[in-house]
Amino acid sequence: MIRTIYILWLRQLKRYIRSRSRIIGSLGQPLLFLLALGYGFGPVFQKAGQGNYLEFLAPGVIAMSILFTAIFSGIEIIWDKQFGFLKETLVAPVSRLNIMIGRTLGGATVATLQGIIVFFHGCSVKPSMYPSTSFYLCWDHFPDL
Repeated sequence: MIRTIYILWLRQLKRYIRSRSRIIGSLGQPLLFLLALGYGFGPVFQKAGQGNYLEFLAPGVIAMSILFTAIFSGIEIIWDKQFGFLKETLVAPVSRLNIMIGRTLGGATVATLQGIIVFFHGCSVKPSMYPSTSFYLCWDHFPDL
């Protein structure tokens, strides 16, 4: 049971690491948003008296990159179906629940890694950005659980 989950999880990680174009593309979009929008709209946002736009924008860009990566891992199921790997996985003598858990954990791990990478790239864009007031302001908008 655990072996099946581990193998499918590891497969997701290996596919992510081996695909350089995917890594570059998934890092390029958030950095483009941080640089172009952060520095482009920064003066307008500051004139309105709202502070630093880059600090305001960063949490949303990080969340967006995590969501896009998670959605992309769901699209990989279609590719697996197209190349026949999904069929081979489903006829294997393992539980379909284990297959689903392994793929889900793999996609969640890749999305989390992507979010961490974007977070540290945001720190390199503006080192004083984290921890910023924008994270605390965004967190205050969520209802208490």
